[in-house]
Amino acid sequence: MAKEKKAKKIKQEKYRSEEQTEMIRFIRILIIVIIFVLAIYFLTRIFVTKDLFNNNDDNETQTVEGTINYNVTSIGSMLNKAEDEYYVLIYNTDDLRAIYYSGLMSNYTRGENALKVYYADLKNELNQKFYDPENINLEVSSISDLRVGDLTLVKVSNGQITEILSNEDEIASELAYIAPEDVEN
Repeated sequence: MAKEKKAKKIKQEKYRSEEQTEMIRFIRILIIVIIFVLAIYFLTRIFVTKDLFNNNDDNETQTVEGTINYNVTSIGSMLNKAEDEYYVLIYNTDDLRAIYYSGLMSNYTRGENALKVYYADLKNELNQKFYDPENINLEVSSISDLRVGDLTLVKVSNGQITEILSNEDEIASELAYIAPEDVEN
């Protein structure tokens, strides 16, 4: 009986043309490739994706609106502002006196003839190369030579540095800050 099956199989293959044999081989390879791709797809869906069948709201991402603070500048680009004349207050916003410096700017800008005041944060990575409290260099011909300490006020006119102050009292005087204890009731 085994010889009969073998003989039938041989006879069937004998009567197939070469094109038919190639077509059957192609279809078999195509089916194997499709099965392989589907297996990889489902395996990656199971192992890579968290919670395939569970769509909790906890996993959804939320969009947060960004804001741009136009009062912030970097030291390297502080000469490129739109105004003809303005101040740049350079300090570290993590400093304990940062609130005082921010108050100086706020009080000054409330005045009628106040110039625009930008600030540059010394903790910003872009400003780190200008911060050197040991070797302060305020007399510069190029912005790349500027080295500031913990607090500096720069006055810019027409894209040029016209005045640099690094003393806290001089800066308060320049910004016309009046301490609350000096105000008479």
